[in-house]
Amino acid sequence: MALHSTLQSMLRESLPEYLRAAEYCTSYVKEASLWGDEQSGGCLGYPAALMLLSIVDTIGSFHRGKDELQIIVDGKRVKIRKDGFQHFYVLNSEYYDQSLDSSSIKRLHDNFRNLLAHNASLAPLHFLVKWPQEPALFPKKDSYPLVNIPPFLEKSKHAVDLFLRRIDELLPNSEQARNIGLKSNHGVT
Repeated sequence: MALHSTLQSMLRESLPEYLRAAEYCTSYVKEASLWGDEQSGGCLGYPAALMLLSIVDTIGSFHRGKDELQIIVDGKRVKIRKDGFQHFYVLNSEYYDQSLDSSSIKRLHDNFRNLLAHNASLAPLHFLVKWPQEPALFPKKDSYPLVNIPPFLEKSKHAVDLFLRRIDELLPNSEQARNIGLKSNHGVT
């Protein structure tokens, strides 16, 4: 934790910290005596997923209103136009290399990210899994939506690295960066 004079330097610290926290949570092994038999051997999946989904939201937010990022959703070229689930369109870009449809993207945002962030819960029949041998970030089992933490973590490392390499050219004209800068004067008397 440090003092930062620019948003770029803060993101260069905060995003790797999110990754480190997610990595710790993913490698942590729950003990049966603490969590009950049904949780024995599990990881700290809820905080890991929240960190990883927040990284998606962050990267997408700084691309809002930009034309240069190639994103295909439902077979159409789209750009991130507004706050909310559209930030998750970045999953279908070179950052995450997914090909999710719009309903899956919205579900990830609403039923995983938002519920974890605001209610410490998931929508019914939505699950977090730790399947390190399964390469899919968002597999489905019996049509239930899943977030597979280990490959999501690895793909997020790539996404953060790519984002941080672009940060100096991306942030100066970013609507999100401007909105964050405007907050510095709010509440000051």
